[in-house]
Amino acid sequence: MTLAVRNHRFAAIAMLCLMSLTRSAQAWTAPAFGVSTTARGVALHQSTEVAPAETVEDISLDMLDADHEVEGALLSQSVAAWLDAEWMPQEIHVKMGESAKRSYVHCREEGDDEIMSIMMKVAEDLTENWFEVYNADAFVNAWDVANYVSDYLTQKSGSESCACATPIH
Repeated sequence: MTLAVRNHRFAAIAMLCLMSLTRSAQAWTAPAFGVSTTARGVALHQSTEVAPAETVEDISLDMLDADHEVEGALLSQSVAAWLDAEWMPQEIHVKMGESAKRSYVHCREEGDDEIMSIMMKVAEDLTENWFEVYNADAFVNAWDVANYVSDYLTQKSGSESCACATPIH
């Protein structure tokens, strides 16, 4: 499979889309990707061969508070604190945190404890109301918040995270 991406900024999103196509019942696999620059942008090439050593285990959220409302409230406060520290205190940051909380609680109550799907739900829910609620005052977008939620949940689970991850508040 080859995907041509004209805008270099979207290469990472395209990579995630390709990775989502490789989802297995047990774990995410990390297929080999080739990246080449073309006259039209970036081309991502997926190999169909996956070595066993390339399997990535799911991160368990079992160690988080079983009361999803409590954990969601902590998440909401963390999102607002991060945005306030990054930019300036604004009421919209609290609203974005509350949306992330609702998404998190919904996923957990449905039995979903995978960080990737929670991240996607956060982004989808924020995007649904973006232009009506958040766009006028926000300095970030829905995916910035969703990525922060992913970093937050990774850290809260005690799992190793990327050194480039946003500091958690």
